Amino acid sequence: MRVMRFTAPTMAQAMRQVRQSLGPDAVILSTGRLPGGGVEISAAMDQALSAAAGGGAPEPQAAPAPDPDPAPAGPGLEDLARRVDGLSGLVSRHLVMSEAAGGFAARPEVAPLYTHLMEQEVDPAIIAELLGDLAAPGGQNLLPRLAIRLKKLLQVSPGPRLGTERPAVWALVGPTGVGKTTTVAKLAATYGLKHRLKVGLITLDTFRIAAPEQLMVYGRIMDLPAKVAATAAEYAQAVAELNDRDLVLVDTVGRSQSDQENLAELKAVLAGVPRTLCHLVLACPTRGADLKLALEGFGIFEPQSLIFTKLDETRTFGPILNLVVKSGRPVSYLANGQRVPDDLEEATREGLAKRLLPPRGGLQTS
Repeated sequence: MRVMRFTAPTMAQAMRQVRQSLGPDAVILSTGRLPGGGVEISAAMDQALSAAAGGGAPEPQAAPAPDPDPAPAGPGLEDLARRVDGLSGLVSRHLVMSEAAGGFAARPEVAPLYTHLMEQEVDPAIIAELLGDLAAPGGQNLLPRLAIRLKKLLQVSPGPRLGTERPAVWALVGPTGVGKTTTVAKLAATYGLKHRLKVGLITLDTFRIAAPEQLMVYGRIMDLPAKVAATAAEYAQAVAELNDRDLVLVDTVGRSQSDQENLAELKAVLAGVPRTLCHLVLACPTRGADLKLALEGFGIFEPQSLIFTKLDETRTFGPILNLVVKSGRPVSYLANGQRVPDDLEEATREGLAKRLLPPRGGLQTS
């Protein structure tokens, strides 16, 4: 495996270097922005693959002397192999997009938009859809037209519907550490204090130390009833005891998207109340690849909407658009801080598009 790093002022230029140096079989291992400006790409070329593609075998080399005590391959090499396997399909799209990037670079009015969207980590295929035939008569500003296209792709569900059956039951599911408990508290305050609905709380998180007490504290502060449940029967009983409520919000234990056994166990508990609607909570600063894995892993809950947290910890919002397009699921809420309930906002197409677009006058068109 031949691994090389490439740096350039823009992603398009760096991708061009990759293709020129490693050829069409290059595998993109990682991309990132440099502190002083510019981007860096780590790419690899499998020598055996390169030889096969060229119709010949690698030149024979003298075999090195055997190690008297060969060490087994470490997890680092296995992890690299997994990354290469997982990204082998992705490289084709990146290299195809490098051709498109050349076309965008030839259009001075579009080039800075392309660079900005790449820096926002918008999927290259989505960028091509957004910018492919973007034009404005008389050299007018393209930002308003790009905003219209973005808003057509974005899907939102401001305020998940309560439905007719009472109480409505919403469960927040998601990986560990994304802020589900705090988001439950924010939603409780929003619907209980602002909208004057009768809200109840349930926690299924009996795994973390003091997790049930955390939700109980929120309940006491807001004068809302709170219950703890660990099984499907206890969950059904807790909802029954809150049957005078308009809305019941359920906090769940965080699980890895790869832990299918525990995810299935949580789903079985939630099945104790069949009308439970799940909403997937994700942290916006999470790597795009990991967000996609979470979306796939938590797909067993058939989430009604996506809730993104920790927007105050990042300036990169492209993964939100990527997940909406990939999943077809709307975004319902955005959390941008720890304050309850202030740092929670209903998702809107305008608000999301504004985060994805550069500020007016902030584009470099050199």
